[in-house]
Amino acid sequence: MAGQSVVTPSGTKTGYDWTARIRCIESELGTNFSVFVFLGPIPQPPADPMTSPNYVGSFDTYFDEISYSIAERRSQGGSSGGVLVQGFVNLSRALVRQCGFQTLEPENVIPYLKSNLNWCAQKPNGDRVDLHDLPSLEVMVLEVPLTLNPGDSIPQRGSPKEHPDITHGKQGGAK
Repeated sequence: MAGQSVVTPSGTKTGYDWTARIRCIESELGTNFSVFVFLGPIPQPPADPMTSPNYVGSFDTYFDEISYSIAERRSQGGSSGGVLVQGFVNLSRALVRQCGFQTLEPENVIPYLKSNLNWCAQKPNGDRVDLHDLPSLEVMVLEVPLTLNPGDSIPQRGSPKEHPDITHGKQGGAK
């Protein structure tokens, strides 16, 4: 919590942890793919997303042909098919290190993320994915309050709060 907390008169430190939760159906493209998260513009192909100064992290899907065949059979049988998977990309470190935030108070972070949080998807061969081809993709920002009481070495995590307003309206954003 160093560099991103507020100390109360009692000596308790409070702060926030910010995370992007990524959900999608892993077999939706018929191949593995990655979702890359950025704080700032997405680099244009053929640039490697992971070398961008705006790169924060990624979530990778994995499935094999057997899983895909099972999902196909399920979808033909009337169910939606596929397995909904999720992963998380922590935003807090990047907000402090890359963006210069001193504290991660919601009133400062939310407007910044609305303007600067971006993502793209890419196949293993480097081809970018049109996000319209990933209708199940949902990127949701979570805020988790943290409290570090005097004498504690590990902060206590509060209940996560979803912020659909941050990503709603963007392709692959909150539904």
